[in-house]
Amino acid sequence: MNAVVKLRDPTPEAAAVQRTRKAAPSDLAGKTVGLLDIGKMRGAEYIDRLEALLQVRGVLTRRYAKPTNTRTAPVPTLQAVATECDAVIIALSDCGSCTSCSTHDLNDLDLRGIPGVSVLTTEFRDAFAKQCGAIGYAGASVFVPHPMQNRTTAELHAFADASVDEVLERLR
Repeated sequence: MNAVVKLRDPTPEAAAVQRTRKAAPSDLAGKTVGLLDIGKMRGAEYIDRLEALLQVRGVLTRRYAKPTNTRTAPVPTLQAVATECDAVIIALSDCGSCTSCSTHDLNDLDLRGIPGVSVLTTEFRDAFAKQCGAIGYAGASVFVPHPMQNRTTAELHAFADASVDEVLERLR
C-alpha cells in the first residue's frame, strides 16, 4: 500500500507581488462606510467620534463589532459589511495579534470588493507593513498615537479629530 502523505510548510508565506487594493468611490457623500470595531478596550470611543465626524461630512455609517480582537472577523460579519457598505474603516489596533487579524480582515473585505483603511497605533506601523507584505496586499492605514488604552475620552476624540481627514483620504 502506498500512502500519500501531505506535508505543510509551517513558515509564513512570502508573497512575491502585492495586490493593489480596491479604490473607494471618489465621493463618499451619501455612501455607506462600515465602521468595524475590532473589540479593543477604549476603541469604541475613538470610533464614536469618528462616526460623528463622518456623518457631519455626509457619509452614512453602519457599525459592526468583532467578538474578539485576537481572531479575524466571523464570516457573517464580513458578509454583512460586504453587502451593506461601500467602504470600511477598521479600528483600533494597538498590539501585534490584533494588527495581524485586522490586516487579514481588511484584505478579506477588499477581496469581496469593499475598499478600506485600518487605523492602528504608531507602534504597529512596521507590523502592518510586514503583514501586508506577507499576504501580498497593499493595504491602507492611518496611525494614531500609542498607547490608547490609558487615554481619556477627550484624548481619543482628539485622535479622531486629527485623523479623520487622513482616514477619508486613505480610503480613496
